[in-house]
Amino acid sequence: MATEKGRDLKPRQRGNRPILEGEEMRDVLIADEGGWRVEPPISSRLWQKSALGKTVKGGAVLLSPAETLFCHWHRNLALPKNFMAEMLASNPRLLHEAVAIETVRSGGEILSVCDGNLPHGNLRCANSWGMRWERTAHPSKDPPVSQVRWFISSDDLDLADLQSWVREVENMGQTAEVVVVDSEYDSTIYRLSSPDPRGKLTPPSEIKMPNLSGEVTSFIQYTNWPLQNVGVPQAGGISLDNTEKEWLENYLQGSEHTGNAYLLNELLERGLLARPGFKYGCKWRVYDDDISKVHAPWLMSVESEMPRSWEEACLRARLSAGVNKKWVCIQHNPDGASFLSIERVLLGR
Repeated sequence: MATEKGRDLKPRQRGNRPILEGEEMRDVLIADEGGWRVEPPISSRLWQKSALGKTVKGGAVLLSPAETLFCHWHRNLALPKNFMAEMLASNPRLLHEAVAIETVRSGGEILSVCDGNLPHGNLRCANSWGMRWERTAHPSKDPPVSQVRWFISSDDLDLADLQSWVREVENMGQTAEVVVVDSEYDSTIYRLSSPDPRGKLTPPSEIKMPNLSGEVTSFIQYTNWPLQNVGVPQAGGISLDNTEKEWLENYLQGSEHTGNAYLLNELLERGLLARPGFKYGCKWRVYDDDISKVHAPWLMSVESEMPRSWEEACLRARLSAGVNKKWVCIQHNPDGASFLSIERVLLGR
């Protein structure tokens, strides 16, 4: 019987991260305040080679419970008796956190997640879970390249909190990254940024506005339309959607823009062109030049369409990447529009 194209390919194997036993496992973990201590010489290898844990008195390192579980899987450290039951009782999200550590470190990158007196702690934002170094660097001598947070895919998404955190991280000269772990313990890394989209089209404020008599309608019979980034030429005139119509009414009357008309005005004044994004599940696809010259670099969602969870945000980012665009949230703030981009990344590539 013939199979559908692709159905005969071998499925990707998903590991179950078992609790390991055997002679190769090293029984070196000592319960300590705030985590699990490892003494030299093993501690030296954990810190010098992989920067795991934080250094404490006597050359030992202190591992967080999630780092301890990571070291069980990848550094052959035996877990104490009843470790999983006791740790999960105090922190039901422990296993997800350990998977987040594994995800960042899987390509050889270095991640420091312990609280306390760590190298470059002055570069760490209060809301950050950890700091990341590239595989060729080390916290003892190099500054981090990024700050990291992690979430379970069903967690609520607080865009205002994320925007504030991203700006703080970028002001420190680092990138902001998020690890999202789902209920199957699969994970994805996203890079968050505060883009400043700009285009080449002439802003409306620099153009002599058309002289329109009477009420602004959704279709304007007008030749030589001067607003290159407003309206769609159609059937010998200019067709306006509801947001463009509201924007034009405000502009001609000198009224203050509100809601989506305000956000559209921010894009227009940046020399950008916005077209409907309904095919992509967003408000606009946004161009930085004439639509006949370039593809749209961005898919943009407005406040009323913002994702409520990381599941929704991940879907938007994946769809955008699939059509070679970046997904961006645009929001109103007192100083103008603010932007937040969420983009899937593969570390080390």
